[in-house]
Order: sequence, then structure tokens, then C-alpha cells
Amino acid sequence: MNEPGRLEAVDQADFEHALHAALNNPDIREALQQPTAQITAEQLRARALAATDTIAAEAATEYTALLRLRVASLAPTGRPRQPATAGNGLAAALAVLTPVLSTAAAVIFLLLGYGLQLASAQQPLAIALIRAGWVAGAVALLAAAAAITALMVTAARHRATSRRPQPDTASLAQAHAAWRQALLERGLLPFLRRELHQPPTPASQPRPAPPFEQRTTSPGYSSPDFTSPSLPSRD
Repeated sequence: MNEPGRLEAVDQADFEHALHAALNNPDIREALQQPTAQITAEQLRARALAATDTIAAEAATEYTALLRLRVASLAPTGRPRQPATAGNGLAAALAVLTPVLSTAAAVIFLLLGYGLQLASAQQPLAIALIRAGWVAGAVALLAAAAAITALMVTAARHRATSRRPQPDTASLAQAHAAWRQALLERGLLPFLRRELHQPPTPASQPRPAPPFEQRTTSPGYSSPDFTSPSLPSRD
């Protein structure tokens, strides 16, 4: 967030629009049209633009509230989004495949084990397959329970995020209008009324024309002193 009173670049146009509205205020316009007015509308506008930060500081409270809502609307959740990585994708794939593969292995082992046991052939192998089948079944149940728990936690987080109050466009527009109103009433209009009674700066006053004698240029040298030749006197 920037310093109080210092406008962001996106709000400079709003300041100029509010300045235009202030210059068109009836009392400001009437004062500028008076024959005794000491300043023109363009000079008054230039002074206001030069004092942008000073004027905007008068509406710093409303501007701070506007900036907070603007930042909140750009980042609704208040936390950065976690980017998807290769590790997250592998974990998700394992969470899905583990119950499926464990269930398939359990079915195969149990079918083979009980088949050999019924056929009364290779009893040690049949017992080993049956045990492996039940272990695979237990792994499948645990993996399925873990996946269901993860889904429930994720759904609960999404519901909590969706219920969190977020700034909407209506509140943002209301804060923007409140700032412009405060900028006009507490910043621009008092500044313009004060400046109406200030004489123009010396730089803006036209320089008086020099006297005609000073405007006459000289070649930079003096003319020679010519005298008429003396005539012989008559006796």
C-alpha cells in the first residue's frame, strides 16, 4: 500500500475528473468570471495539479479504505495458490491406484489359494497365497479409507473458503464513490477557493514592454564629429 495521500497511477484520471467537476462548481465558476478575478481557470487548474498529493491527503481515510478493498478483491482467499507439482501428481495417482491394485491382488491371491486348497495340491503354496490375499485386502481397505478421508477434508476446506465473506463489486464501487466525494468536498473545493484569492505568481505575469527609447537599437559605435569647413572671411 502506498503512502497516505499519494495516488496510484490508476487513480490519476479520477483526480482530474474530480478537478474538472470542482472547476465547474457554481461558486468557483462565478468567481472566475468576475472582472476582478486575479487568476484564470487554466492557472487554477495548473496549481491544483501541482498540489495533487496535498489535496489527496485530505481524503486519505477514504482512499485507504478503497485500496484495502481493491487488494482484497484481487486476492479473495488471502493466501497464495499452491502450484501443482510433479510430487503432488504422483501422490494423487498413488492414492487412486493403491486401492485398485490391492483389491485386484487380493482377489487373485484368494482365488488361487482357495483353488489349490480345494484341489488338495500344494498345500503350503495355497496357504501362502491365501495369507497374501488377505493382506492385500487389508491394504486395499486402508488405502480406500485414507482416500475417502482426504476427499472429505478437501471438501470441508472448499466449503469454509466459499463461506468466507468476500468484497463484492458493489462495496468496491461504494468505496470509490465515497473517496471521490471526500476528494471533492474536503480537498479540491477548499483548495480552489483559497487559490482564487491568491495573486498570480510573477512568472505568470506578462512583462511590461520597455520604453521606446530602450527598444531603439544603436549600431554600437558613435558617428564621427563632422564640422563644416570654415569659409575665408571677406574684407
